[in-house]
Amino acid sequence: MTETKENIMGTTPEGRLLFKLALPMIFSVLVSSLYNVVDSIFVGTIGQEALTAISLGAPASSLMVELSFGVAIGVNALLSRKLGEKDNEGVSKAAGQGFLLIGVVYLIFLLFGLFGVRAFYQIQTSDETIVSLGMEYTTIVTTCSFGLMLQTICERLLSSTGRTNGSMAVLLTGAITNMILDPILIFGWLGLPKMGMSGAAIATVIGQCAAGAVGLILNIKRNKEIRFKAKAFIPDLKMMKEIMAVTIPTTLTYSINSILVFGMNQVLVGLSLAAPAVYVIYNRVRSFVALPVWGIRNTIISVVAYNMGAGYKDRVRNFIRISTIASAIIMVIGTVLYEAIPGVLLRIFSASDEMLAIGVPAFRIIGITLIISGMTIMMSGIFQAMQNSGKALAVSIVQAVALVGSAALLAFSGSITLVWFSFPISEIVIFILSLVFLRSIYRKHLAD
Repeated sequence: MTETKENIMGTTPEGRLLFKLALPMIFSVLVSSLYNVVDSIFVGTIGQEALTAISLGAPASSLMVELSFGVAIGVNALLSRKLGEKDNEGVSKAAGQGFLLIGVVYLIFLLFGLFGVRAFYQIQTSDETIVSLGMEYTTIVTTCSFGLMLQTICERLLSSTGRTNGSMAVLLTGAITNMILDPILIFGWLGLPKMGMSGAAIATVIGQCAAGAVGLILNIKRNKEIRFKAKAFIPDLKMMKEIMAVTIPTTLTYSINSILVFGMNQVLVGLSLAAPAVYVIYNRVRSFVALPVWGIRNTIISVVAYNMGAGYKDRVRNFIRISTIASAIIMVIGTVLYEAIPGVLLRIFSASDEMLAIGVPAFRIIGITLIISGMTIMMSGIFQAMQNSGKALAVSIVQAVALVGSAALLAFSGSITLVWFSFPISEIVIFILSLVFLRSIYRKHLAD
């Protein structure tokens, strides 16, 4: 019997491994963020109605990404655990079931793209120009979302086995291809017809297909831990159930953020029309500051799941300790920015005097809990890696209720400044809840 060679996730010293695997993931998240910004810039050149159409279509686009990513995370957690258990058949089958489930997600959005897009826009606006532009874009990106589905599952398969350089290559391929094709197809460069909104959608789809193709090639040629056998693609309801046990709460966890943003905007707009704009800037700045934390979090899902499967409890405890401390240190930078130069951050986004008057105290109030926010993000990733996605979902639900609920109560004071204290309130609540959950996981799975 041939001995299975140990994956680097089970042998490399914890700190070094985390640094090695997280850097490509951090860069990948950064590239994805820049891709979204650049894409919006080019679409904006078409006109205000085009941006409005993209904005109204965002819930459908976000749900498409969230569902595909949820399936991929479920496969990621299960496959890494099977890898740690040295269950080669389980690894192969987890990958095969992942492709089947991601195919089901594609069929859902294919049907939506063919039959539901017009109704989706018409319930939001009666402006026929916006409806037309929205249909032009959203129909293409949903009916042709097979590229996105392939890209997502292949990227997470590479990440599952510790090949984050391959994961980065997949995301870079999609982002760079899209950035190059956007102006060519939108404006009709290089002798091609000017396609406008359709060009933007086609550029996105081609970028996703290119990324998916690179991901598939890298998995077949380089990802030796995964053997793509035909029998692995035969539906296995038991394994699908295991994947969905992570997928469903993970998808709901990400989806709740959209509800949270909507609720906060309703509270803020009742006090000042400038307040939601400040909130948008806060979210963009926070997302950028927290990029390294999200990169580490995505890495932790693979390495913790692998080492739990292998029974390396000491390594799991070290990973949790190192990643949580690293997240807190990273968010110290965000705290300094929010407390020291809030006006500068707001002016980057061309903030008005009213926005500055509201935003400067807002940033300083929110900034006081950024450090524990980073630690909470990390603990959520640990819950998913430990097959406790329900805990991550519970944290997200409590956060939404605590944030919007406390903001609504504070709004009765009529002071927009007081409303911003809802952020520290909610962060403290979910930090304490996350610690309680983490302690229960320690007792159940990591006690000596």
